[in-house]
Amino acid sequence: MRHLTTFVLSLAFCVPSITAIAPAAKSQENPSIQSAKNERVLTISGRGERFVKTTKARIQLGVNVEGKTAIAVQAEVARQANSIVSRLQQLGVEKLQTNSVQLNPKYVYENNRQRQDGFTGQTTVSFVVAIEQAGSVLDAAVNSGANQIEQISFIATDAALNEAKQLALQDAIKDAQTQSATVLTALGFTPKSIKTISVNDSAIAYPVPLPRQDAFVAKAANSVPILGGEQKVEALVTLQITY
Repeated sequence: MRHLTTFVLSLAFCVPSITAIAPAAKSQENPSIQSAKNERVLTISGRGERFVKTTKARIQLGVNVEGKTAIAVQAEVARQANSIVSRLQQLGVEKLQTNSVQLNPKYVYENNRQRQDGFTGQTTVSFVVAIEQAGSVLDAAVNSGANQIEQISFIATDAALNEAKQLALQDAIKDAQTQSATVLTALGFTPKSIKTISVNDSAIAYPVPLPRQDAFVAKAANSVPILGGEQKVEALVTLQITY
């Protein structure tokens, strides 16, 4: 019976010490939890852009042939295509490749009826050349048999585009920081730290391609004037700023 009394008394003396420890642990957790709940965040995006002068032209051209039989059309397409490719290789163009080869029946409509009238064949190639050489290369291709100019667009060098991308990112960051400072100052707040940073892939806008045109346009002058433009590089950065 004495043993039981001693145990009860010991337990009773332990209870106050447990009660005293619990509030202390709770008080240590409160500041960080409370700080997280009261944290205010401003999300803002900044945009930057740079322009790069184009130095090369990407040209797509080809030959279109009509004839009575598929064999004759295909043979003539091959002959003219070989002549064009050989000439372009002599001129040292870059990234020369075949884009398409087509052979289709040709139909005509008479008295509300459709009938086949031979075949049409086509092949196109694309290549890259310095802008200042583009006019003379086009003329040479036309003289070698090309009768369709499908598209001309302009590009800058990879090194110039990469440099413009880095500068556009810097501009985007400055833009986001300027916007956040303006907003927070106007509201009477002070920025504390940047919580997160999100960088979108830089976008490169190509100049509008010249429309498709028949090759007789190229024959009308000694050399077709080809004028390049600029490529725009854009960057977008989103910041989360605590205040």
